[in-house]
Amino acid sequence: MSSNYTLTQKAIAEFLGTFSILFFGVGSVIIEFLTVPDSVEYGTYVLNGLGHGALGWTGIAIAHLFAVGIPIYLFGRVSGAHINPAVTIALWVTKRIDAKTSAVYIVSQILGATIAGILFVLVRGTVAATIGGMGATAPFPGVTVGQAFLVEFIITFFLMFGVMAFAVDSRAPENFAGFGIASIIAMGVFATGNISGASFNPARSLGPYIVNTIYGGPDLWGVAWIYILAPTLGAIAAVYFYDQIFLNSE
Repeated sequence: MSSNYTLTQKAIAEFLGTFSILFFGVGSVIIEFLTVPDSVEYGTYVLNGLGHGALGWTGIAIAHLFAVGIPIYLFGRVSGAHINPAVTIALWVTKRIDAKTSAVYIVSQILGATIAGILFVLVRGTVAATIGGMGATAPFPGVTVGQAFLVEFIITFFLMFGVMAFAVDSRAPENFAGFGIASIIAMGVFATGNISGASFNPARSLGPYIVNTIYGGPDLWGVAWIYILAPTLGAIAAVYFYDQIFLNSE
């Protein structure tokens, strides 16, 4: 991240980066719901409908690979491309970013996620919310709250570990952060998408919740705390672990 950019420029970078995650990454989840064939009796927003549409989990994972990776290459030099409140909070807790910048980043990230969702509704119609559920995250049928929480903690721990290894550590390989970090997201979607929804990111969850509220989608606010708290704790744990095990040797 360069110090030559203003806070406003950094905020715009965070807005656009998180916008990409929602519009292109989560947008693929919405399209998956909307293309479930009539022979599959889901009809309304039911999590079991995922995997029966045009994209499948492979398509969703690939969409997230690019929706996360490209913004990292575009905006990494500007803002660090946190594009995730959990990442920002973890770097603030460990004094790598100041409180004012952290607050601006988080607001920008949530706004980017929300505006992306609203624009997706405008281009696809309110069915994006009423049937597609805005691709919102929730524990899948048969998954307990505790299991979803643990999954989100684990996958965000590995995401943040990747951020540290590929972007923060001065010994990181050059020009690999976008692909490396986005690959962790794609792996998480493949492995845990049908457990917790593979959020990794409070903004990725909050944006769809807000847009669902506006356009009559499912009310999932009761599980919002999982997708705020678990990723944040996972990210903080990863930074402290990386600091103690790997950076202390510098």
